[in-house]
Amino acid sequence: MRCILILLYGLVWAGAKGQQKVNTFQVIDSLTRKAIPSVSITIVRAKLAISTEKDGVFSIPGNLSKMRDTLIVEAQGYMAHKVLLHKLQGMDSLRLVRSQRRIQGIPSDYRQEIELNQFEKFDVTHYAGLHTETSSFDYLQLAQQFYLPKPGGQLMKIYVSRLAFRLNNLRQEDAVGMEPTKFRLRIYEADTIKGGPGEELCEQVIEVRDKDSQYLEINLSNYKIIIPRNSFFVAIEWMRDFTNQGYVLVQEKSVRPVQTINYRPAVGVSPVKGTNINIWGLNLKKQWKPYTYFSPDFTDLAITAVVRQ
Repeated sequence: MRCILILLYGLVWAGAKGQQKVNTFQVIDSLTRKAIPSVSITIVRAKLAISTEKDGVFSIPGNLSKMRDTLIVEAQGYMAHKVLLHKLQGMDSLRLVRSQRRIQGIPSDYRQEIELNQFEKFDVTHYAGLHTETSSFDYLQLAQQFYLPKPGGQLMKIYVSRLAFRLNNLRQEDAVGMEPTKFRLRIYEADTIKGGPGEELCEQVIEVRDKDSQYLEINLSNYKIIIPRNSFFVAIEWMRDFTNQGYVLVQEKSVRPVQTINYRPAVGVSPVKGTNINIWGLNLKKQWKPYTYFSPDFTDLAITAVVRQ
């Protein structure tokens, strides 16, 4: 059964009278005409973002011809598509074009494994990905930058610390496990001009699902991810769908706490002090910017990378 995600939260459209028309679209591959699963859909000015299900379908209610906003559609392995909402009138599909990626060789002589950005997991007390009293979390991805002692290597494993709570029934002894999460890992080489994440180093979708742990170990050896230079990024991509959402209470000034939607996971911030900000965020305009919310006190996410060189 096809699942349609409707972008309702906070969307303002003109001429809202009576029952609204629902405009439904499917995101498809430009060559195969097949649906692209789990596409990131963003409406920029309205600050809305959501992920589709496997059928690539999403809906927008209202009169598109009167909307003055921009839609951005993005999926791994494809070029991002940006279009004004009013130009979608009369359409029922959006076609994405595959991006041209470099094909990396597979190393055969890497022997030594090194761990980058190590930290004590029990010392993690701060988390990124949550709305706060002073700032809403309006990012699609957060990326941690890593530095190798020399160029080249294969990314073997990732460790991620996340915030998770026990799901209990009425009695404390009836714990049914930790709240689940799912997200995607994106691997980028460093942009030598802008300094942030650049070209992707893995074409395959790496989707992580977890419900039992606050400290995740993700084996990447089968993906054959080659690091060409001495710097790269590992990013957490939030999957903004109904099964991955949770709620937080945000106190706005003197007003009573407001229940606000948040998407899991909340990613740990490393307790290790640094001098350079190594966290970058992808905002709703699809722009990579240094993520300075925790600086100057904290400069890194609680993500460790294991590289074989």
